[in-house]
Amino acid sequence: MKLTTNKWTTGLALIGVAASSGAFAGPMTWVDNYDFTPDRLISTFESVVYTHDITDNGFVVGVDDATSYSLSFNLYDDRDWDLEVALFSQPGYLIDSAFFNLTGAEGGGWSLAGLWQLDTSGHLTVAISSLVGDFYLGDSTLTVHGYQNSVPEPGTLALFGAALLGFGLMRRKPSAV
Repeated sequence: MKLTTNKWTTGLALIGVAASSGAFAGPMTWVDNYDFTPDRLISTFESVVYTHDITDNGFVVGVDDATSYSLSFNLYDDRDWDLEVALFSQPGYLIDSAFFNLTGAEGGGWSLAGLWQLDTSGHLTVAISSLVGDFYLGDSTLTVHGYQNSVPEPGTLALFGAALLGFGLMRRKPSAV
């Protein structure tokens, strides 16, 4: 069996497309921990507003994509006998969650506005407030899931160029003599 130039260019084009298409994105998880040392006492009608920054952990704004996130924080009672009510707020929600029994590990959901803030700035600004009583805020952990889009390497770009050249040669028909 004799391989013609057309079959070679088709093979080259397919190899180039396959090699270049897999090098651009991969699933990724970014984790940012905000530690309040010493633990922050939050009194009645007081709020603590803070910002998580995932750009410190490799997230590149405009290149990487955040698809979901979760937030956990450590709220605990100051051991007095008063009732404590903690409120959690994030972009898109004035009050996302209310916590009455402060056991330590609490968590908040996600919002489209929060996801937009992460994608456009790499930051997520949240607030913990006391509606009643006082309690401590120990730390907060943001976990973001998404895709890391890397800049293609020169070898990948060369393969992609070879694929384009191959497609161009495939379309070219021999002239009649």
